[in-house]
Amino acid sequence: MNSIKELILKIKERPSAYLGKKSVSCLKAFLDGWYLRDMTGVEDMHLMHYIQEAVEDYYNMKDTHSWDRILLFYSEDEADALAKFFILFDKIINEDKPN
Repeated sequence: MNSIKELILKIKERPSAYLGKKSVSCLKAFLDGWYLRDMTGVEDMHLMHYIQEAVEDYYNMKDTHSWDRILLFYSEDEADALAKFFILFDKIINEDKPN
């Protein structure tokens, strides 16, 4: 698998199988490790940048925080932040700007 989109959709189906627990921080670490293993082989590597941009736009928070930290700041806990991530990601892949 060389698609971030496909990987995230698989994780969405069974987050605990990939992440160990429902955690946006674990998702970020997992995706970063997966992505950095071979950046040249990733078909849709632009999504890594676009996820950051979409989360910043949604929360109107342009600074140096990563998307997982922004989501966590606006969530009750790690699991809630992960759920919010998947909602925003669905909007991203459907080319519907989160608002």
